[in-house]
Amino acid sequence: MGISTFITKYQLKTGVLLAAVLPGVFVFSVSTGREALLRFVFSFCCILAFWVINFGLVDFSSLWTSRKRPGQLLWRVLLSTLLAIIVFVGIGLADESALLLSQVKGELMHSPKAWFYLLLRISLLNGLTILIKYFYDLSAKSRRVELELETLKRENLIALHESLKQQLNPHFLFNSLTTLKSLVKQDQTQSLKFIDELASIYRYMLVYNGRDEVTLHDEIRFLESYVGLLQIRYGDAFAVHIQIPPSILGATLPPNTLQILIENVVKHNVFSQKRPLMVRIYEEGGFLTVENNLQFKNAEETSGVGLSNINDRFLILKGKRILIGKDENSFKVSLPIAD
Repeated sequence: MGISTFITKYQLKTGVLLAAVLPGVFVFSVSTGREALLRFVFSFCCILAFWVINFGLVDFSSLWTSRKRPGQLLWRVLLSTLLAIIVFVGIGLADESALLLSQVKGELMHSPKAWFYLLLRISLLNGLTILIKYFYDLSAKSRRVELELETLKRENLIALHESLKQQLNPHFLFNSLTTLKSLVKQDQTQSLKFIDELASIYRYMLVYNGRDEVTLHDEIRFLESYVGLLQIRYGDAFAVHIQIPPSILGATLPPNTLQILIENVVKHNVFSQKRPLMVRIYEEGGFLTVENNLQFKNAEETSGVGLSNINDRFLILKGKRILIGKDENSFKVSLPIAD
């Protein structure tokens, strides 16, 4: 085991700090000069030794990560206390001028009371070290749980993103091919334009496959291709107006977010050339808003799964929720894009 590994394993930086702060526990009388220095060195060595002993023997995390019985931990605590007594007495006997043993060395051989107080003080100090170790292990457990939770969230995000793409691909491809089949018979020019837009969409999906975030600039380019297909299909019955300042095009958001919102708008609204569906995309107050005139289909029940998934992705990636607004005439979703 290398020195750096030893320091990390036993958290010696914390142990040294503790050993430098707690020597006052051993100062039972006023002392100056050489005696004060010896007392400090003695106390420092004892506390640091207790720290290493307890880090090596006592592991509270075993109670939370395995099925070890508390009795096994108790035996380790008793063993660490015994070793602490041996270390304390050993260091004290090595230097008769050290604090505690120098005060009671004349009584130890004849007074059980002196031994009792000596052992009590050692046990209390070792107990304090064990208590600190407990809180250290508790904190380590909390950090580990947070890390595992963050990893789980990341894995969930990836799974969610893949699920959304899998939902998009077959459904969207089927509708696109159906539209293309009709166009080929009616308008060759529109058919070629449709194929170009479709190729742009799948090129985007291949390039950004697996990414958590994309720039708004790239997402808008993808959306323009997607909207182009919808306009070929629905004509003047459907329109999207994008009003976004160039200054925010570097902002990031989960891929396919805008496409999913537009898809929801088309799916849940009824529209025609006489009653066109109008969508506006604009920035306001640090949010990117997608707003449409409300023309819900009769008896249409929305599950809200798409919006819920988008909200989860923003919550995981940016720590912010999306905002949903609705009145008699419009429906809008605002995406937090400001850092």
